[in-house]
Amino acid sequence: MSKKQSSRRAEPQKLFYTEEFKQKIVNEVLSGKLNKHQASKLYGIKGNATILYWIRQSQGLNPMEKQVKQIANFADMKKNITDKKLEEELKETKELLRIAELRADVWQKAVEIAEEKFDIDIVKKFGAQALQQLKNKDQKEK
Repeated sequence: MSKKQSSRRAEPQKLFYTEEFKQKIVNEVLSGKLNKHQASKLYGIKGNATILYWIRQSQGLNPMEKQVKQIANFADMKKNITDKKLEEELKETKELLRIAELRADVWQKAVEIAEEKFDIDIVKKFGAQALQQLKNKDQKEK
């Protein structure tokens, strides 16, 4: 008899485990006491996916249904990175605007205090230069 023939079984071996036993194994694996490989060796559980099947079953997942892995969409990832960069730039710009507004307020207050303290007009009035030029032009013509 060849090795190949001797390693084959006449009938597949069917093992049945109680629900309590299955739950005990699942709890030990999920709690981190054992990994799946250690639990299968320790308790003599045959089959590479048996414990994984029990875990999925205990979590209410269909154990026979393969979980679909989501394929990475690089276009979306690039868009997300670009969006994050734009958000950061917007945040920086808003902060710079806030600082510039504070500086403008400080300068305005300093000018108001100087005008009051020294009794002089520092702020030019709108159109004052054009009015002065018109007066000068009228005086020259006369």
